[in-house]
Amino acid sequence: MWSLLTFSAVLEIIAVTIWVGGMAVLSFIAAPAIFQTAPSREIAGRTFGLILRRFHWVAYSCGVMILIAGVMRWSDSYGTTESDFVRLSPSELVRYVIALLMLGLALYSGLIVARRLDRIRNKMPGGVDRVPRDDPRRVEFNRLHRVSTTLMAFNLLLGLALAVMFAIES
Repeated sequence: MWSLLTFSAVLEIIAVTIWVGGMAVLSFIAAPAIFQTAPSREIAGRTFGLILRRFHWVAYSCGVMILIAGVMRWSDSYGTTESDFVRLSPSELVRYVIALLMLGLALYSGLIVARRLDRIRNKMPGGVDRVPRDDPRRVEFNRLHRVSTTLMAFNLLLGLALAVMFAIES
């Protein structure tokens, strides 16, 4: 029979794998393929935006699963120390702080940045590329797109660090 500690480790590994793997697939395979084959950048952007919106829910779920695994890990060892208070190891604590940061970034990206991008895109019915480069809507859209891309890249790097830390600790 599995202990709570084993179950929490499996849960965490699955969540990290899905989250980091999903971000890698989106960044290095899906986005380039969509932008290479779509009939226009506008259609490619809308298609990838839809995929990204759906993936945000996967990311939120994985972040919550990792944090639940941390609570399970903490509760499994509660009462086993002299002081009857369990402390996570420094590497575990760092892992869960990273997971919390990743979840916060994903929530900000999905709930704030993506929604602003959608609102601005909807104000340009002909498409972003048909609006002059110095138009405030396009300038803001491009700025938010850079923010979204940066958040995804940073989250991917944090996720890789999380996976490496988990592997080293195990």
